[in-house]
Amino acid sequence: MATHGQRQLLRLTISYCPHSGSSAHVRDFFASGQLLSFASANADLEIKSSVRRGKHPYIQGEYRTGWDKTIGIKNLPEKTILKNIHLLNDSSGRKITKITKNVHTEKPSVQGVWTPALDLIGEQWEIRECGGKAGEAAAEAAGEAASA
Repeated sequence: MATHGQRQLLRLTISYCPHSGSSAHVRDFFASGQLLSFASANADLEIKSSVRRGKHPYIQGEYRTGWDKTIGIKNLPEKTILKNIHLLNDSSGRKITKITKNVHTEKPSVQGVWTPALDLIGEQWEIRECGGKAGEAAAEAAGEAASA
């Protein structure tokens, strides 16, 4: 994801084990060439692979903000691995924060709260002007019309 025209993901590291069963799909993913097509589409992204013997595989994204995100890909199929790579590529790198404060407004709705039970069909409304210069002019005009 780009913020202010700059890609936020700087580095993508894929760590795997060359012989464990949990990394079998990652090795197949490398052999399929999907990573090469992703790398050619994102030429400005640094992609590294690291071998960690006897450990489960994971993908780690390092962002411009200094944060990093790690996703475990143990026993995940190639399609899901590519989906997780796109997820890291499209995220901003910011930590997710919970909004704890309720929304407060200084100007509450003039119309009031709408409910589905509000039945306004067939209602007749009287519309009149009140207050302000327009209201005073209308009152004077109404007074002149009544006296004439």
